[in-house]
Formats: sequence, structure tokens, C-alpha cells
Amino acid sequence: MCSYDVTVRFLKRHDDGPARAWWEAVAVYPQGAPAIVGELLRNSRSVVCDSVEAKQAVAWARAHPAWTDDPAPLVIVDPTPRD
Repeated sequence: MCSYDVTVRFLKRHDDGPARAWWEAVAVYPQGAPAIVGELLRNSRSVVCDSVEAKQAVAWARAHPAWTDDPAPLVIVDPTPRD
């Protein structure tokens, strides 16, 4: 059994409406952001990561004062099709 999570996830950027203010606020001091968020700041629409990295990035993002829930600036997408 593995001691780490190898499940692939996508971390998707939303920057419409109120979510845009979060991205603008984070861009002021990007050096404090996790690397995966930094990649999204460099105009990527989504990045591939494991579920632990995705959860950590969203937890960091939610702690930022400019965070908004509707729409959320970061969304974790599970690429696994469900039957």
C-alpha cells in the first residue's frame, strides 16, 4: 500500500466576477502562494496535481481575505468518470 495519494486531480482557475478580485489580490504578492497557485497566476486555466496538493492549495486560497465562495476562484476537478 502507498503512503501517499496518487489520485490525479485538476485544479481549475475561475476568474469571472467576484473571483477576479481574489486573483488580483494574490497577484500583488505571488511569492507567498503555493507553486501550483503560482502556475495558475501565470495564465494557466488549469493544472494537473494530486489530491493532497489540490486540497492544500484550496485551503491556502480560502484563508486569503479576498476569497469568495460564489464563484470560488479555485475548484478541484476529479477527472475520473463516474458511472
